Amino acid sequence: MGRQLNTFGRGERLKSVIVFDRAFSEGSKLKAFPILVRYTHSSFDAEVPYQVATTVSKRKFKRAVDRNRIKRLMREAWRLEKHRLLQYWTPGDPQRAIVFIYVGKQIPTFEQCKDNIRKIVNVLIDSPIEKQAK
Repeated sequence: MGRQLNTFGRGERLKSVIVFDRAFSEGSKLKAFPILVRYTHSSFDAEVPYQVATTVSKRKFKRAVDRNRIKRLMREAWRLEKHRLLQYWTPGDPQRAIVFIYVGKQIPTFEQCKDNIRKIVNVLIDSPIEKQAK
């Protein structure tokens, strides 16, 4: 898995509508404005600690081009930061579903996205599940 630390493959994408809805109904919330995160415990077939989805409001960004740009920025920032979480996880440990929700009103720069995702990863590292694995 050492070579694939900085990938964002099919198994790491959250596609299950049931798990997606459960992240909103039962999940915990994190804020790193302008990104809001909902996450919940789950189990996946893939040997990954997290499955991630990104979403952007159609009300705030009418053009699909803008929504897609923001989602690409968030996914790329996650791809570059997630390796920090992988070092605390071994197969068989609890898995999580994470949904990144962009709530800002302007298209962010990549640096802004990366800083916010870094803050979120720091909070996830300090959460009880990762502390047990340390």
